[in-house]
Amino acid sequence: MRRKTAGRSECQNVRLVLAGALPHLMHVMSSFALGGYDPRLADNVSTFQSLIDLANTRSLTYSITSPHSTGLPQGNASADDAHILFLVNFTTSQRTALLSSPSTLALLYTPANEHFGIGPVEAMCCGVPVLACDSGGPTESVLVHPPSERTGWLRTPDAEVWGNALVEIIGLGTEQRRALANRAKERARALFGMEAMAEEIEGALQSAAEMGEVESWAGVWLTMLVGFVMAYIVNRLYL
Repeated sequence: MRRKTAGRSECQNVRLVLAGALPHLMHVMSSFALGGYDPRLADNVSTFQSLIDLANTRSLTYSITSPHSTGLPQGNASADDAHILFLVNFTTSQRTALLSSPSTLALLYTPANEHFGIGPVEAMCCGVPVLACDSGGPTESVLVHPPSERTGWLRTPDAEVWGNALVEIIGLGTEQRRALANRAKERARALFGMEAMAEEIEGALQSAAEMGEVESWAGVWLTMLVGFVMAYIVNRLYL
């Protein structure tokens, strides 16, 4: 979610940026899903069309752009004037620009029961408030209680419930937003930063070594798998 222009009420003066790979679009409000939109895939096309139909039903203007994809539908407004910007298959640099922009108000992470979810952690690293489903990985990464220490909001995936949370997020004062950003950055660094990841991997390896010799290669392969997963997460966060 991003501010558009000055001089209007905060709840009206915003743009929704739908950034990601269909059919698992998230909002930036958001980060970027793995993979990419492919107009040859029926589920990609149908999901995209359903979002456009929803925008038309609500009489919202929208613009569609992508650095790579072809065969995309046409928007009904320019990128500067649209209520919604569909940013399909966007690049790492575009993701960074969105999350680090002062005009970005929140990241909406829509998947439910996600096993981890790198998007909320990326947002917290940039000091962006997170609104995510109250299930899966975000329940570990996003701190909600107590409100004075929160780094985001976790809500049941219901439109009205999320709408109320967004009104609260948009209404944050300058000092409240700054304090939340500092807490979010610190939590991301403390739980998912390079040093934290290295300590966890070292601890896991030491625990494995203390178990003695393994009777099979299963334990070795499991340890290697954990190491690869941790390395991937660190690479996404810092490279």
